[in-house]
Amino acid sequence: MFLSFTFRLKTLDKNRGRVPLSASIFVADHFRSATKKASVPIADGQRFGLHNLRHSLSNWLVNKAKVEPKTVQSKLHHSQIQTTLDLYTQGDADEARAAQGEYLMALGVATQMVQ
Repeated sequence: MFLSFTFRLKTLDKNRGRVPLSASIFVADHFRSATKKASVPIADGQRFGLHNLRHSLSNWLVNKAKVEPKTVQSKLHHSQIQTTLDLYTQGDADEARAAQGEYLMALGVATQMVQ
């Protein structure tokens, strides 16, 4: 895992020196508090960890950065493109609203809110 090179001091036994920082300790000690300070709404007790970054990144790459899904599949190490598309990407709300607006305008029933 990419965090295996990160270390922290063991406070109970100084003779042991530095030990690898596990992902769960990193999330508990640093990541969760940093996301709350950044005003990310996380309820107490809600599961939130590094895997959330995986979902967010893949969704952003496909929907906002317009990276080819095949490239995202490669980065996520999925054997099938369908896994990437089914599990890690969601529809883009802005694009969905725009498509709905265009459809309603084509039908002649668009309102001021849709346009």
